[in-house]
Amino acid sequence: MYPTLVLMLIVGAWSRSAIRQEANEADYMPKHDTNSEDYDHEAFLGHEKKVEFDSLSAKEAKERLQRIIPYLDEDGNGQISEDELHDWIKKQLMAYIMDDARNLHDGNDVNHDGFVSWKEYVATTYGLGFVDNEQQAPEDGEFDYREMILRDYNKFITADANGDQFLSLDEMAAFIHPEEFHHTRDLAIQENFNDLDTNKDGFVSVEEYITDLLADEEDEHVNKPEWIEIEKRNFLQHRDLNGDGSVDIDELREWLHPNGVPPALAEAKHLIALSDKDKDGFLTTAEIVNNFRVFVGSQATDYGRMLHNEL
Repeated sequence: MYPTLVLMLIVGAWSRSAIRQEANEADYMPKHDTNSEDYDHEAFLGHEKKVEFDSLSAKEAKERLQRIIPYLDEDGNGQISEDELHDWIKKQLMAYIMDDARNLHDGNDVNHDGFVSWKEYVATTYGLGFVDNEQQAPEDGEFDYREMILRDYNKFITADANGDQFLSLDEMAAFIHPEEFHHTRDLAIQENFNDLDTNKDGFVSVEEYITDLLADEEDEHVNKPEWIEIEKRNFLQHRDLNGDGSVDIDELREWLHPNGVPPALAEAKHLIALSDKDKDGFLTTAEIVNNFRVFVGSQATDYGRMLHNEL
């Protein structure tokens, strides 16, 4: 996604320790409707890849959830604060991000020196023929990888926060999830916008938005007229903030990061609002278990890294 990329590529020289600190504050959230139970469940339980669905009874779901709760209660006072819930969600999200980054980093670190160079990445991902001349035009009938390579290059040098032309594991996390780190987030927003703005007029229309949703062949709702109408209304009522019938890049930024609140914190606030029955700002074990469907539901796919490790 690229008109302002030159400006975005001028990045500061952060140290690796700074990148690690920033990674710990990353805001990765599952790409679902934030008002849906699926979103809440993934945020709370972790974003592990799911192979099969395990159908749990209400009794089983409550029992497993109750075993998680002590790990949220950092000060052991029997109440879960917003900060404690926020910390828990961030741990689940960072576990996913770093696993994802580690897999890609290990697969591209050809010389096993602990870093990934641009040439290593290109050779592994696209083949040796692209290493020295990424912009070479394809032969007739061959796929043109040039735009994909340029896009990856822009992400690579932006993720390379200290400018040494190599990606550490932490920098690889920013490369593969640019939307989750401060120094790569603008690039990710620009990429998202360019993907949606197919006619390149600088705006995302409701038609472009629906077309993008319909492109997701795995979504069981696609091509259902009532679903399309609901999404159109959502776009016009909640995405198009100035009411001009389209979304610009500032509106997209607000869409992805409403009010500048990190998504993990927003999710913690949301879960407390749904479950804090006495409205004291804290969650008790009873409030969580009695509202177990908010956190895990009766259909659970995976209880996340920490649940598997601890139980």
